[in-house]
Amino acid sequence: MSRLVKCENGHFYDADKYAKCPNCSRGAGPKKDVVMEGGISTDLDDVKTVAMNIRGNIKSGRSVRIPKVSGRTIKPSNEILDREEQRMRELQEKIRYHKDSLEEQVTLAKESYEIDNDKTVAVHVFENGIEPVVGWLVCVNGEEKGRDYRLIRGRNRIGRDSDMDVTIRKDQKVTREEHCSVVYDEKSNLTFLVPGNGTLTYYKGEMLRQPQQLCSGDAVEIGETKFIFISFCEGERVWKNEEE
Repeated sequence: MSRLVKCENGHFYDADKYAKCPNCSRGAGPKKDVVMEGGISTDLDDVKTVAMNIRGNIKSGRSVRIPKVSGRTIKPSNEILDREEQRMRELQEKIRYHKDSLEEQVTLAKESYEIDNDKTVAVHVFENGIEPVVGWLVCVNGEEKGRDYRLIRGRNRIGRDSDMDVTIRKDQKVTREEHCSVVYDEKSNLTFLVPGNGTLTYYKGEMLRQPQQLCSGDAVEIGETKFIFISFCEGERVWKNEEE
């Protein structure tokens, strides 16, 4: 069995073949530190020496013992570590900024919604929590035929989106948001049909170009859907607050 030893300069050699290190005899000089990658030496002298001994032992039929090579591991410099640490701090700051910005936007949106509701909805609700009806849109032609849509005081936005006050989901020719609006004015006790921005709405068979007063029995066409407006608040009939 081959007996590998390590000389004082760090070279491996077969002690059965050589009385002293053949590498040192050739003037190879002291062995450099071994760089380890996954426990395997990448030093050329080690690789050559071990390979020669393995090849010789295989030819002679002797068992092979691969030496365990030790050495130092290369570590990143302090400059690299500082740069990576700075990069991580900047990334964490960006994440914190975007999180704060998002939370601020959500808060502002909630405040805006509450303020808007105070102006347009809260005053329209009775103490029992009911928003009084002022009229209806009754679908007489289209995918929603037979359905009625309740109208309340203030602006009633019409569109396909579920956030609209009057939602017409099945008519694809109706825009998602505010195709047009039906507005009830408390002071005059009148209801008006108001056109949307860049949309087509027909009032009594003619294209709506400006706000028009609605009266019971008036026809309104939006996309492929036709409605008849039915008024509740008109003439002397008007909702009054309890204190009035």
